[in-house]
Amino acid sequence: MEKLRKAFENSFGIPIPEIMLPKEKLSSWDNALLFGSSVAKSCKELYLIQGNITKFIESCPEDYFLIGFWGHGVNSYALYYLRVDSWSKIFFRLPYGGVYEDNEKNARHIREFLINFFAFEKELVGKVKSLIAVESMGEGSYKVVTFDGKEISFKGTLLYSSSMLKEKFACLFRK
Repeated sequence: MEKLRKAFENSFGIPIPEIMLPKEKLSSWDNALLFGSSVAKSCKELYLIQGNITKFIESCPEDYFLIGFWGHGVNSYALYYLRVDSWSKIFFRLPYGGVYEDNEKNARHIREFLINFFAFEKELVGKVKSLIAVESMGEGSYKVVTFDGKEISFKGTLLYSSSMLKEKFACLFRK
């Protein structure tokens, strides 16, 4: 895990925000900079490709957690953050590390996005029934369900404009 912490800080200029990490000790995968919960380690699916998003949302078990860097080919590298808990499903596959990517620019966007997203999520706790957030290589989708069953959705990436998170769901924050 120390290797991941160093890679994260070297890549994004900040330590891994503690809010991102579960209390459970994480295990690594051989030959990969990926760490996961015992639930993730016991799953047949790692949900590492674009085609796994629907399956992740529909059937990934609670307490699944995965974080780290992984890629295939020379340009399909990303920071992964996947989490399922009692009220949220988060699938982040954020472009970083590919040969043809502007990794310095991506690092700035990822840093800002993570800071804004976790501040947004913290404000939602106790105010909504559920949250689904997906950011995957330039495509995004967000859905919040209130306790009275109202669904508020947004389709589109917020990776490059993460300050818009709260604006897109402003109705949740009106007094």
